[in-house]
Amino acid sequence: MSKSVIALMGKAGSGKDTILHTIMKKCPNTFNEIVSCTTRPPREGEVDGINYYFITEEEFAERIKRGDMLEYTGFNGWFYGTDKSQLSDNKVNIGVFNPTGVRALQQDPTIALQVYYVRAPAKQRLLRQLNREEDPNVKEIIRRFSADEADFLDIDKTIRSYHLHNYNALDIDGCADIIIGQNK
Repeated sequence: MSKSVIALMGKAGSGKDTILHTIMKKCPNTFNEIVSCTTRPPREGEVDGINYYFITEEEFAERIKRGDMLEYTGFNGWFYGTDKSQLSDNKVNIGVFNPTGVRALQQDPTIALQVYYVRAPAKQRLLRQLNREEDPNVKEIIRRFSADEADFLDIDKTIRSYHLHNYNALDIDGCADIIIGQNK
């Protein structure tokens, strides 16, 4: 029996996490939030078990070795991935994934996958990233912004997805409602 997974995918600052949390607030009995693992340190305001499970490289490697990871990737010296234990049999699983993670999910015959590509204008994405923290690491934001431009260059040719356009705060509810409506 395959497990239902919704992958929210988009460039940094596009609103993926906000859409995810809006969906979880509106329909906690329908959806299961997938919380990924990472070896990177928490950013300002991030909480272990809520934003990510922050684990050591040794723990991450052990999960891969045991076959516990649904998908995983390395990026900028850190590792990110999804532990299979995060998936529910009884709800629609929903999480934020990068293009590499989505491609891995596409190859998994045990996953019934829907991909939603969240798009937002570059200026809006940059402003969101800058406003997330009191003292943002501007160099890191610029690096992530540039990396996303490369990672998403030909995405429409390699990943079939629904497109959600998130231009402002009002669009968050609309994007969430589209996903909820297609999965009730």
